[in-house]
Amino acid sequence: MTLKTSIAARCIAVVLAAIAIVGANAKPASLQSGSVEKATLSDLAFIAGQWRGELQGGITEENWSAPAGDAMMGVFRYVKGGKAVFYELLLIEMTSAGPVLRLKHFHPGLRGWEEKDEVFSYALVDLRKERAVFERTDKNSRLIFQRTSDATMSIWLERTKDEKTSSEEFKYRLAR
Repeated sequence: MTLKTSIAARCIAVVLAAIAIVGANAKPASLQSGSVEKATLSDLAFIAGQWRGELQGGITEENWSAPAGDAMMGVFRYVKGGKAVFYELLLIEMTSAGPVLRLKHFHPGLRGWEEKDEVFSYALVDLRKERAVFERTDKNSRLIFQRTSDATMSIWLERTKDEKTSSEEFKYRLAR
């Protein structure tokens, strides 16, 4: 074996080893950076749990079921001064276009904020490991779920109005 052949063989071996390492560490298609085309509810299972946080002197709770069938369901409650301020009913449904988060708000007494058939819909627009971004079709509102540790998660509500974007972070810890 000549020196050139030996160097070429080593280069090929290094390239093949690198390809093998990259392939072994590759994420499923649905978890590759930004990929949503093949997203499933299983990719969003990191959201499931009983979450508790604090906001503006009150208590927030967000409870999500594990994926089952074609949906995950969630409820939100904000309590301040010992009284419920408002509630949300949330649903992540599998549609032909992929996962869509649907949301309705309620005053105490289960009086809806939105009209009877009105619901806010947020399509999944970005998915990474333990991070999901849902966006309304008008692009004026986004919900970002990010698991920050085994026992913590942050949810950001981003809103755009008059070309100005505001962001509100909800920090949660697993209650159970």
